Amino acid sequence: MKTLLLTIISVAVLLSVMLSAWALYERSNMKIEIAALTKDVQDMEAEIKTLKSNPSQAARPSAPAEQPVVEKVVSIDDDPMKGDKDAPITIIEFSDYECPFCKRSHDNVMTKIDEEYVKTGKVRVVFRDFPLGFHKNAIPAALAANCGGEQGKYWEVHEFLFKNPKKLTPDDVLASADEIGLDKAKFQACVNNKDNEKEITADMEAGKEYGVRGTPSYFIGRTTDGDEITGVFVAGAQPYSVFKKHIDEKLEEAN
Repeated sequence: MKTLLLTIISVAVLLSVMLSAWALYERSNMKIEIAALTKDVQDMEAEIKTLKSNPSQAARPSAPAEQPVVEKVVSIDDDPMKGDKDAPITIIEFSDYECPFCKRSHDNVMTKIDEEYVKTGKVRVVFRDFPLGFHKNAIPAALAANCGGEQGKYWEVHEFLFKNPKKLTPDDVLASADEIGLDKAKFQACVNNKDNEKEITADMEAGKEYGVRGTPSYFIGRTTDGDEITGVFVAGAQPYSVFKKHIDEKLEEAN
């Protein structure tokens, strides 16, 4: 009887310890989720504050509202391209590395497009810079990415910048040069060459001509033999379903 009682007590103590550990685990997870949500709210509050002080930039499209179908002829220029060059569909993205909406679209949409369409040879993605004036690190980040591209590491730097929104300067990238696979001396020389900012400015001016007013903005169209596409204009951080609809429709047209 005494042995049974001791066994019951031992089991009760063990269960109590397990429940306490589980409660701590749940609280830890909850803290992480709350911290992530708080960060999102802080980013959005910062954007709202900036937009209030810069009314001319207030046309940033971000809500997943229904958009009219507008097609425009857009050049891929000589900008970085990901995917099969002969993929039937091309997406031209105008974006800003410091824009939280751009990061959200990259994380929630472009990564899915990469898995479903780019890696399967159906879509190629062209990235063009559109650094907004009130983002102090937008041009330095774009410059860092382009200088990575000079060494064939554009997309590696591109991913680094979107994964590290607090590390957007060339110095930040240089600190991770070994991890990314960059030659530090060549990268620094490229960054120091102010002429390399001209390409970034040219992208932004071209974007304005195409009707881009905020970031992110996309054009989805059939690939042609030239350096232009006639693409559907998708403005803002729209949900994946919007992109999938346009891509699948263009794929049907291409067949």
